[in-house]
Amino acid sequence: MLIQDYHFALLPRMVKERLPHARVAIFWHIPWPNPESFEICPWQSQLLDGLLGADLIGFHVRAHCNNFLNTADHALEARIDWEHFTVTRNEHQSHVLPFPISVELGNGTLEPPDKTSVDEQRMALLKELDLDADWIGVGVDRADYTKGIIERFQAVESFLERYPEYQGKFTFLELAAPTRTHIKRYADFQAEVESEAARINERFGERFTRARWRPIGLLLRQHSRDEVQRFYRVAHLCMVTSLHDGMNLVAKEYVAAQQEEQGVLILSRFTGASRELRDAIIVNPYDIEATAEAIAQALRMEAGERAERMRRMRAIVKEHNIYWWASSLIGALCELRMTPGEIASDSERTAVEV
Repeated sequence: MLIQDYHFALLPRMVKERLPHARVAIFWHIPWPNPESFEICPWQSQLLDGLLGADLIGFHVRAHCNNFLNTADHALEARIDWEHFTVTRNEHQSHVLPFPISVELGNGTLEPPDKTSVDEQRMALLKELDLDADWIGVGVDRADYTKGIIERFQAVESFLERYPEYQGKFTFLELAAPTRTHIKRYADFQAEVESEAARINERFGERFTRARWRPIGLLLRQHSRDEVQRFYRVAHLCMVTSLHDGMNLVAKEYVAAQQEEQGVLILSRFTGASRELRDAIIVNPYDIEATAEAIAQALRMEAGERAERMRRMRAIVKEHNIYWWASSLIGALCELRMTPGEIASDSERTAVEV
């Protein structure tokens, strides 16, 4: 049985108590904090107990596995085997392993919808948006305060300050999907995003001659996969500047869409994807000025270097795609050795069924 994400943290223990013979895995899609941060949670013992009902606990990256093992060591009476990455508690062993999730590269939803050139598609999209620009950047996120959207806008502002020759020429398009707007903190954040975009656009409003240019185009709505694909393909650069993230598949989706291998990925060091996509321009999203310089580096990069960087990243996504992730996770679960108690329970169940 494969269980996914934090909503079901207690479920592995429930399943294991009901079906001791079952092989149970849970994959945790968000970062696991260090023990000191996790200690804030009033229900830490219950959450750990629920998770340790699983035979296999998966995270995106090794660092999150290490944080979990440290947490279990800190909060519970358990034996931690750092060589084999296991937690043994109450005679049950849980393996804690990384399985970096990915996307599909090749035929499927990330394929271009037509055979027109990228330049033609870019011109068509700008016309639909009533925009005029020579260079396009794109960001695709939920309107969530962990995604670094406001810091990203401020980096665009800093970039245009430092490189005024791009004023009137570079537009950053943010596809922000509203989320959890019934929760005040999320509704307030969405208002902050709109306000910051309006402030920056107004600030540069008198500095350009193109009537249809603006620094930031904020598209605050849900977009379909095909719509997002269009933006990925025509964007000269993609900014994934999360303040904290498990993997962030936007980075890999952009790479998968770049069949012409001319886009540049600007990627937060605080994403799981930064461990794999090392040919991206890696940034600290809290450093606004350094992120602004990354935009300049991306736009001024030679075509040959852009192609080589993107080619290497696409090879990684192609090899470690979504099917590789699923088969690795399920394969690891199937290969786990069962404990004597579980084998006995399985034999008893088989005898009853016979």
